[in-house]
Amino acid sequence: ERSLDELAEQLDPALFYRANRQFLVSRKAIREIEYYFNGRLVVKLHPSPEEKVIISKARASHFKEWMNKEW
Repeated sequence: ERSLDELAEQLDPALFYRANRQFLVSRKAIREIEYYFNGRLVVKLHPSPEEKVIISKARASHFKEWMNKEW
């Protein structure tokens, strides 16, 4: 019943990242990150969703910082 924005506000930002409009990803679920077209990233998860999880070019550097951050 909640929107992803509402859910994201309740989750620990060290453990979950708002990848795009469709996905919140758990740090523990991330298996691989690959470069995609035009500076975007594709995130491979386990379990794997049917759709690709794409990080936009605008958010790619923020996502990389989040991944490398020591919480």
